[in-house]
Amino acid sequence: MMQKLSALLQIAILLMLHMFGGLAAPRSQLTTPPNTALLNGKWFDGKSFEARTVYSVNGRFTYKKPTRVDRTLDLAGAWIVPPFAEAHNHSIGTGLEERERKAIQQFLAEGIFYVKIQGNVPLTDERKRALLLNRPDSIDVVFAQGSLTATGGHPIFLVESLLKSRACCPGQTLETLKDHRYFTIDSEADLEQKWPLILSKRPDFIKTFLWSSDEFEIRKNDPAYAFQKALDPRLLRKIVEKAHAIKLRVATHVATAADFHNAVVAGVDEIAHLPFLSKTPIALEDARLAVRRGIVVITTCSLVLNLPPMVLLKSELPEIIKTQKKNLKLLHENGVRLAIGSDNVNDTSSKEFEYLVGLGVFDNLTLLRMWTETTAQTIFPNRKIGVLGEGYEASFLALDGNPLEDPKNIRRIKLRFKQGILLGS
Repeated sequence: MMQKLSALLQIAILLMLHMFGGLAAPRSQLTTPPNTALLNGKWFDGKSFEARTVYSVNGRFTYKKPTRVDRTLDLAGAWIVPPFAEAHNHSIGTGLEERERKAIQQFLAEGIFYVKIQGNVPLTDERKRALLLNRPDSIDVVFAQGSLTATGGHPIFLVESLLKSRACCPGQTLETLKDHRYFTIDSEADLEQKWPLILSKRPDFIKTFLWSSDEFEIRKNDPAYAFQKALDPRLLRKIVEKAHAIKLRVATHVATAADFHNAVVAGVDEIAHLPFLSKTPIALEDARLAVRRGIVVITTCSLVLNLPPMVLLKSELPEIIKTQKKNLKLLHENGVRLAIGSDNVNDTSSKEFEYLVGLGVFDNLTLLRMWTETTAQTIFPNRKIGVLGEGYEASFLALDGNPLEDPKNIRRIKLRFKQGILLGS
């Protein structure tokens, strides 16, 4: 009997390795990771790299040698950084299993261990387990499990278009998507009525939408603004109050500087975009209020390169990029925490990182900390991740080159190590 179980376990391991292209760890998520001595690495300390020996004990970092060392791992002079993270994507929770598994594999291949899905078809716990999510040998993901907007507001048009083109939501209809993939909230009465349904999807956070919210009254009943509108900004404060009462964070989509203002005033926890349509910069007072309220802003700057003409004309792009630079500089200089996200289902935050490098607003050190520390911690604010420090989760990437000298080295990953488990090279 024991031999038969052992054989079955070996088969399961081989299937897992095949599924993740050699990146999955050959061990159960329930197995206690070995105490590992991590030798000959150059470790990122938040400012520079220092050669030292570090240990992984029970899946946590320590600089003190444990009484028992089960194995050693020679890092061969590699530059060791915290794992990368993606604060804004939609590539998991589409209902298209093959594409979702490819997205997971791409995240792992690019060293992105932490992912925030800012809108999705709600997933059951069983579905998350089937995708092998939130395990030491895979990526860790949080889900909005739907999103809150107004009738006719964003992202309804987009979701319905994707459904019609079979790019998401198999088995769903236009009717079943309503109050499932998105929730229409047009009044406080709607919010009270639908709040139990929203919570029944078991969201990890609440995703909300603003779009040109200073023109809400003009746009709300005008079919000309079929998808370039969203929540009444007066309702956003009510949503934040209800969410915070049960310890749920709130992320808000914004398109303009006016939306940014209304999101900050409402007291949201995250702003899911840098304003991508407004040529008017964010107000200094709003940046300062965002700092006081601890609001994190997710960049998604490269999004403007792929917006359709009905949203943004190519002729407007130079001015929009100029405003992006002003906004990034303003927020950073005033102490607003910035996280990196792409909002690109066909790619990851790696491309967003490279776009930000190209803007030339930040030095390489600032960008690296933004991507590893701030982004990971806004996705999982209650975990000790994003830093290679004592007591933090023993997760890192070994790079074959110094990313502070050349940011292209973020693509040169020699090996991946997550919660005490070596994923592969």
